[in-house]
Amino acid sequence: MKEKKWANLLFLLGFFGFLGGVLVITLLKPRVDYSYYENRTLAHPAPLTWQTIWDGSFAASVEPVLQDHAAGRNTLLKLDTWADLYLFHRPVVHETIPTDKMLLGFHPYETLDPQGIEVQAQTTAQQLSDLRDVVEGYGGRFYYVAVPGQYAYYPSEYPEFLNNRAEYTQLELQSFAQTMDTQGVPWIDMGIVFEQMGNPPELYSTIDYHYQFGGAYVTYQTILEQINQDTRWNLTVLGEDDLQFETLDNPYLGSRSRKIFGLWRNGEKLTIGLPKEPIPFTRQDDGEEVPAQVYTLPDNNQDEVLYGVYMGGDIGETVIQTHRPELPSILIYGDSFTNPVEGLMYYSFDEMRSIDLRHYSGSLADYIQIHQPDVVVGIRDYESLLMVEFNGDPFRRFS
Repeated sequence: MKEKKWANLLFLLGFFGFLGGVLVITLLKPRVDYSYYENRTLAHPAPLTWQTIWDGSFAASVEPVLQDHAAGRNTLLKLDTWADLYLFHRPVVHETIPTDKMLLGFHPYETLDPQGIEVQAQTTAQQLSDLRDVVEGYGGRFYYVAVPGQYAYYPSEYPEFLNNRAEYTQLELQSFAQTMDTQGVPWIDMGIVFEQMGNPPELYSTIDYHYQFGGAYVTYQTILEQINQDTRWNLTVLGEDDLQFETLDNPYLGSRSRKIFGLWRNGEKLTIGLPKEPIPFTRQDDGEEVPAQVYTLPDNNQDEVLYGVYMGGDIGETVIQTHRPELPSILIYGDSFTNPVEGLMYYSFDEMRSIDLRHYSGSLADYIQIHQPDVVVGIRDYESLLMVEFNGDPFRRFS
C-alpha cells in the first residue's frame, strides 16, 4: 500500500513538474508575434490594469495567449496534422482538402438564396457604375475583371460529398453579368476566357488559391488587348517571345500547403517572366522609395517561396514610373490576384499605380480623382466578387 502511495505521489510530482516546466519555458522563450504556417498574428494579453482585472478582460486573454505561445506548440500541431493526413486520412485538414492531385479549400455547406445573390449583385454593380462615372468624368476608361479562384477553376476535383460551390458560382455570375450589363459597365470574365482555352491545368495552382503565372499572363494579355481594341494607343503587349520565363527551383509553399505545415508537396514551382528588353523604372511602396523590381526573390534556391514573390505581396499603394510621358497611365486595384498582373502591366504604361484597400487607408474614388489615371482596372476573384468590404467598396473613406 505504501509503495502505491509513493508511486502516485511520484506520478503527480512528475505531472505537475512537466506542466510547470512547460509554463516556465513558455514564459522565458523569445516572444514570437506571428505564426508563419498559420499566417496569422498570435494572441496578445490585455493590458494589466485595475479596469481589465475588474471587467475580466485580462483573465479572459490569458488562456488564448498561453495556447498560442506554448512551448513546442508548432511541433505538436505539425504532428497532429501529419496524423490527420497520413494516419487517419481525414477528408478535411485545417480547412484544406487533400486529393490525389491537389489541395483544395474547404467550403461549408450552404443554402443558396438566389434573391439575396441578386440583391448583392445589384449593389455591387451600382457601386462599379458609380466608379465608372468617376473615371469617365475626367475622360478615363474603366474596366472590371472577374477571375476564378482555385475552387471555381477545379470544381470537378472536389469529392462528391463536399461543397465545390459550383451552383453558387453559376448563380453569382448570372446575376452579376445581368446587372453589369444593365448598368453598362464594361467587364471581362476570365472564367470564359480560360474555358475557351480548355482550362489548361498549368494556368492555376494546385496548392494555392491563386492562378499560376500562366493564368496571370493570360489575364494581362486579355486586359491589354481589350484596351487596344477600344483605343488608338496601340500599347505594347508582351508576347511569349518577348519574355524570359524562369521557373524557380525553390520549394513553393502555396496557401493550401501552408495551412498543413508543408506536409503535402507535389513539386509545384513558381514561374516568373522578365522582359527580354527591360526598361528602367522607379518604384515606391506606401510613399517610400524601394528597389526597382517586381519580383521578390530569395538569395538561394533552397528557401521556401510564397505567392508573395509577385510584387512583394499585398501592399497598400505601389507606384511604378517608367518616365515615358508619351504613354498613358493606369491604376489597378483589387486583392492579391492583381500582383502577378502588375509585374507585367507596368511595361506598357508611363505610370502604373496599384491600390489594395485592405492595406490602404483612404477612398479609392478620391484617389482616382486626385491622380486621374487614363485607365482604371479592377481585378477581383469570384469569391469576393459580390463582397462590399474593402476592395468591394471604392467609395468608403477609411479613417
